[in-house]
Amino acid sequence: MIKRQTSAALTILLATTACGGGGGGGGTVTTPPVAVVPTLGVSIAPATQTTAIDDLGNGTALGFAATVAGSTSDTVVADLKYDNRQLVLDGDVTRGTDGVYRVRFKPVAGLANGSYTGSATFRLCREAACNTVYPGSTQSFAYTLTLQLGDWATFQRNAAHTGFVRATFDPAAFRKAWEWAPTGVYGVSPIASSNGLVYVTARDPDGTAVLRALSSTTGEQRWNYAIGRTAYHSGPAVGNGRVFVTTMTTSSTENAIVSVNAVTGEFAPPNATFASQWADFLQPTPYKDGLYIAAGYYGNFAYGYNYSSYTAWATDTKGSIWDGQTPAVDEQTVYYYSGKAIELIDRQTGEIKGSLTDPFFQSSGYDYHGAPILGSTGNVMAYSGHRGPSSPSILVNWSIADKAYKWRSANTYSTTPAVGGGRIYLSKSTPGELNVLDEETGRLLWGWAPPVDERMIGNTILTETIVFVSTNKSIYAIPIQGSSHVPVWSAPGGGEMAITPDGMLIVTGQAPEYGYPRALTAYRLR
Repeated sequence: MIKRQTSAALTILLATTACGGGGGGGGTVTTPPVAVVPTLGVSIAPATQTTAIDDLGNGTALGFAATVAGSTSDTVVADLKYDNRQLVLDGDVTRGTDGVYRVRFKPVAGLANGSYTGSATFRLCREAACNTVYPGSTQSFAYTLTLQLGDWATFQRNAAHTGFVRATFDPAAFRKAWEWAPTGVYGVSPIASSNGLVYVTARDPDGTAVLRALSSTTGEQRWNYAIGRTAYHSGPAVGNGRVFVTTMTTSSTENAIVSVNAVTGEFAPPNATFASQWADFLQPTPYKDGLYIAAGYYGNFAYGYNYSSYTAWATDTKGSIWDGQTPAVDEQTVYYYSGKAIELIDRQTGEIKGSLTDPFFQSSGYDYHGAPILGSTGNVMAYSGHRGPSSPSILVNWSIADKAYKWRSANTYSTTPAVGGGRIYLSKSTPGELNVLDEETGRLLWGWAPPVDERMIGNTILTETIVFVSTNKSIYAIPIQGSSHVPVWSAPGGGEMAITPDGMLIVTGQAPEYGYPRALTAYRLR
């Protein structure tokens, strides 16, 4: 008889060596093989990571690469353990052709802003249940993740122009923080905000256009950049580490988009140029390495500028819109409302690759105040027809894939909408009323009316729990959840609104004795 050995190597040897049998009825005794689990050494990089991600998804992605040393003909299954209250996988964990596993995480939807620490364990197993772990394969990844608000970069915050801020605010904490209303300054623009700064354009008493940067927490001026005398200029937009202002001095094909360093206020060349003839502008739209505007000597042009390659394109949409809008942008496409359609323009080349026809367009002039809005269901929305900042218009919703409109609003609206959570928030001017529409169907879900002597103006801002609206006399915070939509906070004075990355509500308002905006008022939301 052969004794069982404790050595795995010996056991394998005996199990694979033939044993001869003897006579006299004796049998052959073999030792069952003991499976050897090969070593698969794993190293991960980085082993620790600290990153910040904003509510728009900007920031360094959280994750690591796992490199494997060793091989086996057996099944290999990657296994991960992590805190699913904080993180979810961003894509499948698969082994690349180079033999490396790449793991990416993203924050759980709705996770509150703040700092989170934790770790993830990576290992390789022989089966999905991970009853057998390959020796050498277990490694840990430690992380510190900070979730914060993103920039208010342009018209209605982002390149999709949704006016949505993924954050929760407690109205009990709202306090007035500061006011900026320097003597003689007029024509104060809607703001952009980044780097702890609020960017604003205005005219000095001598008529010179000036771009200013104020502390978002105190209102103290940090720097200014004299643009010069202009016939028209836009409010600022921030992106690519720069602040941009669209300007026009006279009818020309060489009007400038002023570009300055977003932190220092120093000139950051080049100033891109475009054609325009006595046109007004909304804030330009930054997106990643690019900047996009609507202009043209006779209107109807979309312009794209790449600040990495310093290339540009200009596309004639042959439409009916003279001035006053800004495009929406995503990874592949620039969306421009031409009146006759939403034009789908390749972001890199400027080529028109499709159109979403507006069958409801009515020509009533030249101007258009607004922008396409990118929805959450593969859709894009825009007001129909020529319009001013307070003109009543219908809202049209198109399916991008079907290249056709899905619905049009039953009522006309005048304020800039906000979109999020499958809902659209927008208002009638007179009589004033906030309406909430279902994004998929356009059906009216609920409404709220201000005091009868107030009319709705400006834009709408949506958060996770509150929608901010403005009238000509006040701003209001209205709860969006539950059955009661009675305002939970209000403050005197209305105007265009924005929320900074550090949680300040900035209102571009006007004093009663002036007919144009001349002041910024800041409210601390946290």
